[in-house]
Amino acid sequence: MSEDTSSLPVLPHLSSEFLVWLWWSSEVREGQFSLGDKVGQVTLWVDDRIAFRSPTEVRVTTVITGDNPSVALEARAALAGGKVVDELRIGLRRDERDFFATLKGATLRLQGVKLPQVMEDGGEEVVYDRMHAYEELHLVLQTLFKLYADTRVSPEWHDRVRLDIERWASGET
Repeated sequence: MSEDTSSLPVLPHLSSEFLVWLWWSSEVREGQFSLGDKVGQVTLWVDDRIAFRSPTEVRVTTVITGDNPSVALEARAALAGGKVVDELRIGLRRDERDFFATLKGATLRLQGVKLPQVMEDGGEEVVYDRMHAYEELHLVLQTLFKLYADTRVSPEWHDRVRLDIERWASGET
């Protein structure tokens, strides 16, 4: 007998937690992620914007922009003060191509996507090239979210990862 999941609550905190995990992981891994045979090696960094909100609010209340906002004292202070990440602008390099996107809100919608331009001429082929690049970005983000989800449900999350993130957020590491 299958369980009816239609009345289960939505877990909006997972998107904020994923964004913090992504930020933290990019720092402790020095940006390097090995994402298996399908995706391969990628480099990820927090680009030029992090937006925070109070856990009880829906509107962004603090925005940190500029070069490398992830190392700004204000960013860690916002986390330590109980704010949650609502938007994270990331840069991503795969096979010598750079992608940029903002992951935003509870649905992690993509905004401000900047794809690498491989072809400059070619008419219809340029459109297909852009479509392929967007699908590539989506595949990488999907794989990163799967890595987070696998970590989140593992015993390692409660035994180590969550505590490491908390110490990192409070500036202890």
